[in-house]
Amino acid sequence: MAIAMLVSGPNAAEPVVGPDAAERLAGLGISRISLLQDPSGIGVVLEGWAFDPARIDEAIRAMFPDGSADVRVFREVEDVAVSMAPSERRT
Repeated sequence: MAIAMLVSGPNAAEPVVGPDAAERLAGLGISRISLLQDPSGIGVVLEGWAFDPARIDEAIRAMFPDGSADVRVFREVEDVAVSMAPSERRT
């Protein structure tokens, strides 16, 4: 599964998450979108099994149609699965 995060600065337009944007993102192979926010801006996490991060510029245009000059892209560096170790059996 590919993942990327778009981080908009305080001067960027609000991200668009409507039917048109969803259709465009689905066409890029994105199947999940998460929005995160703090006082300094908004983060948009994009995930999908068929998502090709090389097409991130198209995803940015879908999410920020009013301009993407103040949007940074964080690309996946590593994906690690974690799980609890089996507990030791006490006798």
